[in-house]
Formats: sequence, structure tokens, C-alpha cells
Amino acid sequence: MTFKKNDFVSVDFNIYANDKLVQTTSEKLGKANGLKINSYGPQTIVIGKNMILAALDNAIMKKDKGTLELSASDAYGNKKKELLKTFPSSAFDEQKLKPVVGMTYDFNGMYGAVRSIISNRVTVDFNNPLAGKKIRIEYSNAKEVSKIEDKMFFVLSNGLKIPVSSFAVSASGKKVNLKVPTKMVAMKDKLAAAFSELISDFSDYTFNVESLTSVKSKK
Repeated sequence: MTFKKNDFVSVDFNIYANDKLVQTTSEKLGKANGLKINSYGPQTIVIGKNMILAALDNAIMKKDKGTLELSASDAYGNKKKELLKTFPSSAFDEQKLKPVVGMTYDFNGMYGAVRSIISNRVTVDFNNPLAGKKIRIEYSNAKEVSKIEDKMFFVLSNGLKIPVSSFAVSASGKKVNLKVPTKMVAMKDKLAAAFSELISDFSDYTFNVESLTSVKSKK
């Protein structure tokens, strides 16, 4: 099976950096290698959005399984010296944080790992953790995600990071219904825009939003 740009695809994969497993959808393999992964199982991606790597998207469009061997420059790029930044320790004090070598922190939306602490100077690396490394990706079982409710579930949980317990999606023909907390009902237009950005045929559906609380209270 082959896929095209904007298709939602469920896929299994193992990612190795310099021959060391760093990410996997296999629970058995992940636990055997001591990886701390919140949930296992096939992962959904949108072809052309480079959610993992552009090279993986391109490969899946041609074959539903295979192995990619990528140089650092073709994967997450080479390390850039300009992404190593040094801050006074007081910058962490202001945020009530204690810098620890190896820990990753959020700096106004940019994530960086502390590399060294010398006197009152903290060096933070903003390079991708896999930058500068040779990458191997083994992927398999690529399958199209075709149901509109499954696509919406992905956008809500993975894209917008909304807890799965906070919404419910259902579909009937060309009508889709989303139940969300009352405070989110007024965000219908913003939610529709988020869906339209990733779901190419979302405009073909009639979209309705209602309160999850009020729906639960109905008898």
C-alpha cells in the first residue's frame, strides 16, 4: 500500500541513534532496553507534516515497511555551536528552578538540556537531542487512518494536548459531533481551524460542538 501527502497513517517503528534504541512503539523492545515511554502501540502521523522526520514521510509514501539509514545531516541535523547558550544561575533562581546537569528545561517554548554548571554559569544545549547522530528507522505495518473521528481524536489529543477524558467524538455520515467541557464550547471556530489545518477533507463535514457536562446530565 502507498500513501499520499496529508494522509493520516498509523505506523510501528524503532528509532536508533548511533545504533542505540531511543524510541519505539514496541513495549517488549522498549522495556528490554530500559526506555521510559508513556504509552506503546502504533503511532499516528500525517504524511507531509514531518512529525517524526521528512525522510520517514517520504519512505512511507512509497512502501508500507522498510528501513532507513540516515546521516546526521539528513536526519536531525548536525550540532550547532550557536545553540549552546550560557546563562547566569540567577536566571534559574528567578524561575524557582535548580539547574541539574542532564535535565531538560523549557525556556519560553524552547527546550534545552543543561550541559555544565561552572561557578554561577550554566551552559544549556538547545540542539535537538538527536542532532549530530546517525539515525536508523525501522518501520512497518503502515495503515491508513480513514475515519474522521479517529483523525479528530489525534488532533485533539496529540496536536492540542487535550486530555482524552475531556472530550468525546462521534460521527454519522457527513456529520461530526464533539463534546467538550462547557468552557471550550465557545472555541468552536478555533477548534474547526485546528482540524482543518491537518484534516484535508474536514470542510466536507458538518461540525457541531456541545457541552460534555450538559450532555452527561441528560436523561
